[in-house]
Amino acid sequence: MDRLRALVAASAAEHPWLPRGLVLLWMAWVWLGFFGGPPSYLRNPFGAATLIVHEAGHAAFFWSGSRLLTVAGGTLFQLAIPLLVGWLFWRQRDVAAVTVALFWLGVALVDAGVYAADARAQLLPLVSPWGGGDDPSAHDWTYMLMRFGKLSRDQVIGGRLRAAGMLVMPLALAAGAWVVNVMRVSSRRSHVPAEGTRPVARTTQEVR
Repeated sequence: MDRLRALVAASAAEHPWLPRGLVLLWMAWVWLGFFGGPPSYLRNPFGAATLIVHEAGHAAFFWSGSRLLTVAGGTLFQLAIPLLVGWLFWRQRDVAAVTVALFWLGVALVDAGVYAADARAQLLPLVSPWGGGDDPSAHDWTYMLMRFGKLSRDQVIGGRLRAAGMLVMPLALAAGAWVVNVMRVSSRRSHVPAEGTRPVARTTQEVR
């Protein structure tokens, strides 16, 4: 923990804490919106980003020739990309941004859970450039769960994914709050003169 605190404190010199604090407050507002059901894309841009990444996952695995990989690729990408983004931020020593990526992972888990729980009912409108028409198996989770004989457990699987997402989001917020506070305290300390030192008065003439 001390090593992590030192890393966060060191990053305060390169990354201002105030904008990250404002982002943290915004994410808390997004999280509260989930208690009334998944919020709209206007309130939750993470959801829009997840949809884009999801469809990119289908495209990435389309060339494999495997329908299972192509279908599963959407969910794989929407969960893997936030982790990849978090790792890239970690490499840049921007720990506050890592917590944003972690929050995005929570949103992606909730999205996957809602989609999985809809496998039998298929009430959600499908938004995909790949079409599908009236084919029931065009629904990702319907196809995947049927493939493994787990279609009857769609509500259980979806509920667990959603619960995981609803747990990850507040954990990301708590971690973000800790990081921003450490950055704030470190930033203030860096502007306080060391004890026993006095600012040197400058004169109009330089000593030669």
